Amino acid sequence: MRAPIHAAATLALGAWLGTSLVAVGISQPAQPGTVQTELGRAENVKPMSDERFWSLIAATTAYERDSDRQIAALLSSLARLSAEDIEAFEASFQLQLQRSYSWDLWGAAYVVNGGASDDGFEYFRCWLISKGRRTFEKVLADPDSLADLLAPKVEGDLEFEAFAYVARQAWSEKVGRPGEEMPSAPMLYSREPSGTKFEENPADLAKRYPKLWRRFGSNPLQ
Repeated sequence: MRAPIHAAATLALGAWLGTSLVAVGISQPAQPGTVQTELGRAENVKPMSDERFWSLIAATTAYERDSDRQIAALLSSLARLSAEDIEAFEASFQLQLQRSYSWDLWGAAYVVNGGASDDGFEYFRCWLISKGRRTFEKVLADPDSLADLLAPKVEGDLEFEAFAYVARQAWSEKVGRPGEEMPSAPMLYSREPSGTKFEENPADLAKRYPKLWRRFGSNPLQ
């Protein structure tokens, strides 16, 4: 499930990077402190500190209502970093995607968006990261609290696929190589999400996410 408002940005980035942006499978999960590339190579890239990572995200949240401006703001911030620091940012981004890879959060995305495929859930987590540390941590701890954080008349599904590719673009522009060659390329998950799987039926979802179900159960965003 892809957000229409980001489709053009995603296609443009894909064409610019010369890649389909779809990673191939790997046989072994990454070891702690490593990042998997599309070719399955484990690159030793140390993530930047949480404080530095989230400060870079925070510098973009003023433009959260305009996806193109938020992407531009992040690209501008990353362009001022060294290639190694951009790699560290990407490693941190992937660690936050891993942290949020849970059934609890997936169920929340399922209710709000009226369904959530594997890709759709990843793009939802990109959207959540783009909202900044406070929102990310609050929703991670209590996915049902998302109902209290969304604007009363929120529109469009909660996905931000293009946000995931900005570091690769910044790195490519910095070193003059294709973004797909960046050592901290997108991670792949070979494990199940953490927590207990949600049931795709109204009774279970209404019990598990009472506030989200009241808002979106019969009127999802998608």
